[in-house]
Amino acid sequence: MINESALKETLIALFEDSRTNFIMIASLTNEIAALREAVRGLDPTFADVLEQKRDEREAIGTQKVESVLAGYDLTIQRLKEGHVC
Repeated sequence: MINESALKETLIALFEDSRTNFIMIASLTNEIAALREAVRGLDPTFADVLEQKRDEREAIGTQKVESVLAGYDLTIQRLKEGHVC
């Protein structure tokens, strides 16, 4: 079993990583929004093209996202069952 000190260090590291990831995602989202607005001002048909491309990428990315989430779910389940490796 993991000791309390190691658990505390692990939880702190996870929260620090989560905080960093949140900052990076928020920054990326802001950049994408700014880019989208800039392109929209240059090309009036951009909204239609963006919707089409978004649908295409969503169809491609759905399987990968489901696979990654299944991996996370498996790891979480194994940890709940007491597996540490």
